[in-house]
Amino acid sequence: MQGLKNNYYLKKNIMKTISKKIFQTISGCVVLVFFALANLQQIVLAAWSFTARENTAICTAIGQQSSLQIISDGAGGAIIAWEDARDSHFDIYAQRIDAHGNVLWTKDGVPICVAAENQNRPKVIGDGAGGAIIVWQDMRSGIGNCDIYAQRINADGNLQWTINGIPICNEINAQNSPCITTDGTGGAIIIWQDFRTHYADLYAQRINQSGEMLWAKNGVLVCGTSGAQGAPIAVNDGTGGAIVAWQDFRRSYADIYAQRIDGGGNVLWEKSGLAVCTALGHESFQVIVGNGAEGAIVAWVDTRNGNNDIFAQQVDGNGVVHWLDNGIPVCTASGNQNYPMITSDGAGGVILAWWDMRSGEFNIYAQRVDLAGNALWGKDGLTVCAESGIQNYVYITGDGAGGAIMAWDDNRGATFDLYAQRIDPKGVSKWSNNGVAVCTAPDTQCFPVLMNDGTGGAIIVWQDGRHKDKSYWDIYAQKINGQGSLGE
Repeated sequence: MQGLKNNYYLKKNIMKTISKKIFQTISGCVVLVFFALANLQQIVLAAWSFTARENTAICTAIGQQSSLQIISDGAGGAIIAWEDARDSHFDIYAQRIDAHGNVLWTKDGVPICVAAENQNRPKVIGDGAGGAIIVWQDMRSGIGNCDIYAQRINADGNLQWTINGIPICNEINAQNSPCITTDGTGGAIIIWQDFRTHYADLYAQRINQSGEMLWAKNGVLVCGTSGAQGAPIAVNDGTGGAIVAWQDFRRSYADIYAQRIDGGGNVLWEKSGLAVCTALGHESFQVIVGNGAEGAIVAWVDTRNGNNDIFAQQVDGNGVVHWLDNGIPVCTASGNQNYPMITSDGAGGVILAWWDMRSGEFNIYAQRVDLAGNALWGKDGLTVCAESGIQNYVYITGDGAGGAIMAWDDNRGATFDLYAQRIDPKGVSKWSNNGVAVCTAPDTQCFPVLMNDGTGGAIIVWQDGRHKDKSYWDIYAQKINGQGSLGE
């Protein structure tokens, strides 16, 4: 009898052990399946689209998203900032997307500033630590009393300074049209148009990573001569200061002037600014890039010949112009050439792109100019895209190998889509003739901005009208690799 009892308990223990093993095995399988599905989901979420009809949504909130800005996050991804009207007036929002297409911060973006009234015209630079410093013009003090505010956001999407930003300048009257460049140590130099004297002058401020103002309260004077100074643009000079170029109305027509300001807030060139171009006619839409030797190259739209042409000039760190007086002609072809964009060629020169009407329709052209002022891609530039319909609003970035990547609005089809092209240092197109389709989703896609992804490709971001029910523009993004294929 005792033996039967012992046998019963032995069988019971064996069955319990078997049941436990089966449960552990099933549980283990469930866990493995869960993690497999989770990893699969992560792969799906992380993957960039491989088709131009589907792209990555950055913001699809109600209202309009516009005035896009983009910078590298230093890790192959991008930080994007924009104006956002989801709450009836314009605020500033930002989002980060990584190299694999993961949208990393709060859905539809982190609110950078949602103060009263409108905040707009954001400009952004990297903070040297994976985050960004964003500056904008701000009307919280009332219409007609615009001020300049800024905010830093870290790599995790957390605001680093006071909620809704810190005042860079809140002097009397209006301050507007800010631009920004790095100071080389994680802070920023900000320049803006300022009406504190009731005339349009230029002021600047330097701010460190902690949000502390390093120059005089409400900024130092960059140019306060007669007439209006406006539309400032700036580039780091490589020594902790900045070179600023602007449109200047001290004479009857608009000219281009420039100034260098050091890390202590002192102007280094002629007090009223260096004349970059004072040719007859109207000079406007200036762009700037550093020459790698404490100087800069500036380009602009020029009407001295009776229509819109593209001219350029190099200025060294001592404020001496190195090319022809009033600049060299980049393109003086028939018809108008509009809105140049500029990037460094990595060798002290530049690559310029613009939209061009020499054929009677807008097409995309480009030119490379070396440090000596020689045009390397033929007289009046080379054709990047001359498809049927309109190609305009081109944007440009370097490809990291001496060439450039460009993206533009293109209505070769029924509506405006986005196309892109890569040009090597010799001016040879590396992708499909007349460009690769980046987005051909329904309705209109327009106003692209882009940045080099560090591997020969680019991340492109644009305003997108595919969702009519959401009203106005949304923001979408797409990665294109160095071979011209969508995705990684």
